Amino acid sequence: MPQAVIFDIDGTLVDSVNFHAEAWVQGFEKFGHSVDFATIKQRIGKGGEYILEEFLTEAENQEYGSDLKQYRKQYFHDQFLPKIQALPQVRALFERIRQDQIQIVLATSAEQETANHYREMLGIKDLIDGMTCSDDVENAKPEPDIFQAALKKLDQVAPESVIVVGDSPYDAAAAQKLSLRTLGFLSGGFSTDQLREAGCVAIYKDPADLLAHYQDSLLNSASLS
Repeated sequence: MPQAVIFDIDGTLVDSVNFHAEAWVQGFEKFGHSVDFATIKQRIGKGGEYILEEFLTEAENQEYGSDLKQYRKQYFHDQFLPKIQALPQVRALFERIRQDQIQIVLATSAEQETANHYREMLGIKDLIDGMTCSDDVENAKPEPDIFQAALKKLDQVAPESVIVVGDSPYDAAAAQKLSLRTLGFLSGGFSTDQLREAGCVAIYKDPADLLAHYQDSLLNSASLS
């Protein structure tokens, strides 16, 4: 049985991926670029700096990349953050995990204000042992910084006893760099094949699906070997 679980938030615990994608579409449009919604949605989950590098030239990025990123962030906060809802059965899943005395840490690429909003909206503050956000790290996913920071929040837990739960290939890629196993959720819009190819060892629809199959999941396994 694992000793700790690290949960991503966007797309994993809250239904926010479409909103993030639309905010990027609006951000690029503001600065004269037309970017397809479906194309940008496949990038949600990795750092904004990497997204900018894919769609802007080096000169464009230097000229207004930071302004575009800031506009996107503000657009998301103003237009979409109040509309975001929790995915089903998040608290019930966390309660089940805590029954087994497993530690829980949240690890999100969101900034502190947004991370706090999510934590309160989910109603899980009393069930977690810590939370890390983009303010705590230098590099975004698929670099492993956010999960490395999350590991430091755990009390005497070896990495081999930790499970990561996320919704994107970027979660799995980041976790693999620390030799952490990842459970994938389809709630972020990535396919089963994409998640498996990125390294997810098991895949579920969403938190409710993992809860329904908890007894047979890696979270309830007698061993991580």
